[in-house]
Amino acid sequence: MGDSKRFTLFAQYIFKNFPIQKYTRIADIAGGKGYLQKELCKLGYIVTTYDKRHHHIKDSFLKFKYKYFDKNIKEEYDLLIGLHPDEATDVIITEAYNRKIPFVIVPCCTLPTITKYKGSSNYNSWILQLKTYAKKLGFIVEEYQLKISGKNIVLKGIFK
Repeated sequence: MGDSKRFTLFAQYIFKNFPIQKYTRIADIAGGKGYLQKELCKLGYIVTTYDKRHHHIKDSFLKFKYKYFDKNIKEEYDLLIGLHPDEATDVIITEAYNRKIPFVIVPCCTLPTITKYKGSSNYNSWILQLKTYAKKLGFIVEEYQLKISGKNIVLKGIFK
């Protein structure tokens, strides 16, 4: 079970780094039940959660799409995010590149979908590979550590 503060603290990080006036529309990829969406909506963002699973919290204002996020999604967003997005981690970086928008992820499991994983099953090796991949695509990548237990490294990618 993850840290109960992870949704609130990650939402606050996004709020501090991505002003709502410029980054209004967010895609929360592999967003699970929608707890992060709920926190971001409280702050004023317009968020759609993409997840292949059909389970979410019951709230009338939350928006869900029960599918994988990929190049076939035509909706426009200002920011792509993922909090422990499992196999969608490198998808988020790739789609942010394709759309020429920033991304923010908190990687967890070493489960690449697009890239071939070249490291050991070590978390730090996975973080390094994701940073290297994003930089190769042209992002400036910043790293931050959320004050939560468990996997807590935030990678923020902005175009040069």
